[in-house]
Amino acid sequence: MSSIFFRFRGKERAARGLSVGLYGGTFDPPHRGHVHVAETALAAAGLDQIWWLVSPQNPLKAREAAPVEDRMIAARRLARNPRMVVSDLEDRIAARFTIQTIEHLQARAPGVRFVLVIGGDSFDNLQRWRRWTDIVRKVPILIVARPGYGLKGRLGPVARRFAGARIPEHAARTLKIRKGRAWTYVTARWRAESSTQLREQSRKNKR
Repeated sequence: MSSIFFRFRGKERAARGLSVGLYGGTFDPPHRGHVHVAETALAAAGLDQIWWLVSPQNPLKAREAAPVEDRMIAARRLARNPRMVVSDLEDRIAARFTIQTIEHLQARAPGVRFVLVIGGDSFDNLQRWRRWTDIVRKVPILIVARPGYGLKGRLGPVARRFAGARIPEHAARTLKIRKGRAWTYVTARWRAESSTQLREQSRKNKR
């Protein structure tokens, strides 16, 4: 393995040839369902690392997220796998949209093989993301099934538009050697937790 050539002020670092999953979200709060997605992605795609990119704010959500540092601390309590890195990169580079993060990382670290990791719930809404067609063209995507999301996404506009780019689940490990225009849907034992449920429970406990 070559020496480290890409490093920010945070803990993100990678060497040429490494495969890195980019797993973004508000993680407000993080939960075992997020861990499930990250662990499934590591195993299914054979990734070297997965970065939990804690977003300053989801542009598709009106509710203001908790402070980034609070969510970082909570995420680190769950992301205990040494191949997982909890990152505030998007806050540091002032990225509001995923496409900005992808372009920034690909420009800074052209030798690193980035794979976008999303849950099935995000795949259902990918067509609402800023420059979503560019995202599909620029980076391979691994979608991990989530409870209540599945058929809709796999029959939705993204799946139809890029039907020819879909690869079978058993070939998920080839994602990391692809440049883009490649996506696969991975099924695994579901965990039903959601951040919305946890926030509701927290509010009830405070009454």
